[in-house]
Amino acid sequence: MSSKQKKKWSTKKKVLVIILCIVLFLFVATIIAGAVALNWYCTIEDYKVVSISEKYGRDDVKMIAHRGFRATAPENTLPAYENAGKAQYWGAECDIYRTKDGVWVLQHDPYIYRMMDKMGNIENLTYEELMQYPYTNGNELDKYPDLKVCTLDEYLECCEKYGMTAIIEFKGKNNTEHYDEVVASIEKYDCDVVVISFQEQNLRAFRAISDVPMFYLTQKIEPQDIEIAKSIGNCGIDFNANKEENFETDIIKQCIDEGLEMGAWTINEPEVLDKLVQNGVKYITSDCIYY
Repeated sequence: MSSKQKKKWSTKKKVLVIILCIVLFLFVATIIAGAVALNWYCTIEDYKVVSISEKYGRDDVKMIAHRGFRATAPENTLPAYENAGKAQYWGAECDIYRTKDGVWVLQHDPYIYRMMDKMGNIENLTYEELMQYPYTNGNELDKYPDLKVCTLDEYLECCEKYGMTAIIEFKGKNNTEHYDEVVASIEKYDCDVVVISFQEQNLRAFRAISDVPMFYLTQKIEPQDIEIAKSIGNCGIDFNANKEENFETDIIKQCIDEGLEMGAWTINEPEVLDKLVQNGVKYITSDCIYY
């Protein structure tokens, strides 16, 4: 090969390396930007932690701690659920993923960056590897040094201890073939369980092996959502109540008239809670409103 050809090939390699570096940079930047976009926390300073014990009874409205009582502790951690129990929440919501070696753990995002400042996909990590990373973000973190990821079993045990209903959200479309493991964990503890998901196929996969109550999550309630929930069976609709379009029609009434239980998220203002209760919505998920 001539020196001219070597030089030409060297230039091609340099261009290729530059392109690969740009692609890698954009990939990492996208992940970090997404994490930063989600890196907000409902804090006592941002939102007044409100008790509604004198306004609504537990028979009239059921308050659900969003990712635990996350205004008072890092989300999806055992302290957040302990605090939810002490605050007498009716239910406590969590998000679950399955580690590489088959341990179901609580975490909202598939990547651990937002809460632990480390790059890593939960489903590609073993439980032992995941336990090497303590939480570095979250509310009141200084009260809980060396805080580690919470397992599904630890969460269910906490719900049993405080008499809370466990609200379990399946995030992605993965691991439906392992839902029997979740059923096995549920059966070990004496607490009520509700399963929720934005993914219709997740709910149907779990319904095939369990008769627990469910909620189909949606941003904006559409007529087809009613049919999906009815066809799943023992399934309500849980919607984003911060979207005004959900109140601009009689869609909430239609759901109730069809016999569906109605839930709403994430409600941090008592005024929005008032509007929901007036519309017959009884399951309210919040970061900071409690009994």
